[in-house]
Amino acid sequence: MSVTINNEATTTYTQSGNESTASSNINSIILETDSGLTLTKTANPSTFSVGEIIAYSVRITNSSSSYFSGVRIIDDLGGNRLAYVVGTGLLNTGSQTYAVTPVATNPLTFTLQQLAPGETMTLTYRAQVIFNLPSDVDSITNTVRGIGYTSSSTITGSSSSTITRQSGSGVSISKSASVTTVNPNQNFNYYLTVRNNGTVSAEISNITDQLPSNFVLSSITASVNGGSPTTLDSSDYTLSGSKLLTITQINGSSITLTGGQNIVFTLTGVLT
Repeated sequence: MSVTINNEATTTYTQSGNESTASSNINSIILETDSGLTLTKTANPSTFSVGEIIAYSVRITNSSSSYFSGVRIIDDLGGNRLAYVVGTGLLNTGSQTYAVTPVATNPLTFTLQQLAPGETMTLTYRAQVIFNLPSDVDSITNTVRGIGYTSSSTITGSSSSTITRQSGSGVSISKSASVTTVNPNQNFNYYLTVRNNGTVSAEISNITDQLPSNFVLSSITASVNGGSPTTLDSSDYTLSGSKLLTITQINGSSITLTGGQNIVFTLTGVLT
């Protein structure tokens, strides 16, 4: 059995004397309580503009006790809001990496090699946001389905990732995770990316995240524009009994983003 856990984050900021609030996308993580075919899908970057190329990674693990004679991966490409970039498919088995070609592109379908119990392989490919994307589409969620073929049956799994449209101005916030499928008490990261899309500095009053009730937080770090991460002190944030996280400072200093800057908060913990 699996349970889908959704949550999102918000930030409050002041820019040119005006206070505003921005909300992130809704992030989903699947908590697996049974074994089978486990898929973990990630997207880079997690924000997009029209025509942007997104790199996708699908980690495929045989978490069953059965040998897979082959694995099929099917990506819905966000309901055709994405287009596969020809020639970008690669499969890494741990010992080698080689090119793979999809057997179909609508939906995007890869037929992959065998996979023994406990083994993992990673499929990577790129997709482009279509140029005629409607202006009211603020996010794209695409889902991969996996099928593991055994000697007598099939075992399935799925995973999704969401990317959000970049704002033209002001401050935006997006949320992602290092995994899309996780087992109980398995360490993973949530990422909160706060970006100043304008040219005027923004004072960040707070970043809030209503974490899942069964999430146990172990640490928070912050990295500005991809720089070295700084570990937050317990006085930099509060975590309520209902798991509402509020970040107000970094090592005692207020948070300011100049035009074009971004800051990534990494929340490390487990789901119990």
